[in-house]
Amino acid sequence: MNNFFNSLFHPYGDKSGHGVMDRGFVSNHTRFINHFLEEHPEVVKDQHKGWHIYWDKQVDLVAQKKAELDSVPDDGYGFHRHGPIKGPE
Repeated sequence: MNNFFNSLFHPYGDKSGHGVMDRGFVSNHTRFINHFLEEHPEVVKDQHKGWHIYWDKQVDLVAQKKAELDSVPDDGYGFHRHGPIKGPE
């Protein structure tokens, strides 16, 4: 059974190098982005600034609770008719 699974993941055998992932491979795109970010550290700072603008918000729990109580129940399918659909009579 072990040979069966081995043949699935290493169809050319273990010594040929086929089917073995090179963990040191870095794509051209990844190299480009890494090089760009090394040369432009302000981009990383700007990314962090944008992240904080989006995620770091003070939550007003009273206003959130009021909004939950004021909301209208929603069935999730507002574009469907409510009640049974009648066919041609």
